[in-house]
Amino acid sequence: MEKNKAGHILVLRFSAMGDVALATPVIKSLAIAYPAWQISVATRPKFADFFRGLPNVHVIGVDLDKNYKGFGAIFQLFSDLKKTKPTLVVDIHDHLRTKLLRLLFSLVGIKTIVFEKGRGEKKKAVQPDHKLRGQLVHSVVRYQQAFEKAGFRFPIVKGPFLSVNDRAREELQVWLKNKNVSSSRWIGVAPFAAHVSKMWPLEKYDEVIAKLSESGQYHFFLFGGGKSETEKLKALEKKYSHVTSAAGELSLGCELALIEKLSLMLCGDSSNMHLASLSNVPVVSIWGGTHPHLGFGPWGQGDEAIVQIPVEELPCRPCSVYGTSKCLRGDFACLQNVSSDSVVTRTIQRIV
Repeated sequence: MEKNKAGHILVLRFSAMGDVALATPVIKSLAIAYPAWQISVATRPKFADFFRGLPNVHVIGVDLDKNYKGFGAIFQLFSDLKKTKPTLVVDIHDHLRTKLLRLLFSLVGIKTIVFEKGRGEKKKAVQPDHKLRGQLVHSVVRYQQAFEKAGFRFPIVKGPFLSVNDRAREELQVWLKNKNVSSSRWIGVAPFAAHVSKMWPLEKYDEVIAKLSESGQYHFFLFGGGKSETEKLKALEKKYSHVTSAAGELSLGCELALIEKLSLMLCGDSSNMHLASLSNVPVVSIWGGTHPHLGFGPWGQGDEAIVQIPVEELPCRPCSVYGTSKCLRGDFACLQNVSSDSVVTRTIQRIV
């Protein structure tokens, strides 16, 4: 595609949080390589902070729970998106809703491109027997390849990819002052995920905090959301003077401002892992039923960022692409067998 040619690209990706965040390396790199092109990202309003500050990028907030609820609303959504006059629609979601939108745009003569999700190979990788082994294409690269199909060729630039505005930083400073946080090295702890098979037990995170606390070097910030998670993190906060829970207290923009100040993020296979890695913050990520080789590992970080039981020891891994609430063995050994000592050791190695 000629770089001096102008046009309007409409990008579709409504959820989930981590998958939307993983679009930022591609959108930022595309915007830099093709400055004459207008880029609109249609996503949920709460994810707008991911794309703030990117050149020639505009976020179209799509509230699917309020303004476009129900199957019939797809036509209203199409009508509203069509008003932005895109010359190209790139679907990096490939969900029923975006499939219908692609069809409608095609019917009015607007070119559409969809990314290759790799459903077939991912299914083979998690089947009970004779699993497909090896590294699959990362989601960031899959997104990039979708634009390449449309003629846009560009390298992925260096991070960080998540922009933090000054207002969020100011709000964070007020919050930190009220919390009386020390100037120790800061470690983020994000123990929760959407599925049980992706969550290392909370008591093991507690053990890690206790062991790392012996040196007196670290202050810990706890990340989570929702009533249940917030209550559990508040209880953990009360055990330690050097632990502060951010759950339910910060906006997404402020959370990003806090994450960029961390020395390390300790987490599972979760959106907070992606937010940290995309902010150029080292991570130690504990994996269970899923596997980073399926294309969802922390972008820009190597094997040293991952703690997991080798598949040679647990051939049932991975059992799911996105996570599950069930375990074929019934004991979640993939998580239970990860020792707190191994996580402490890796954390110290990564934070130095």
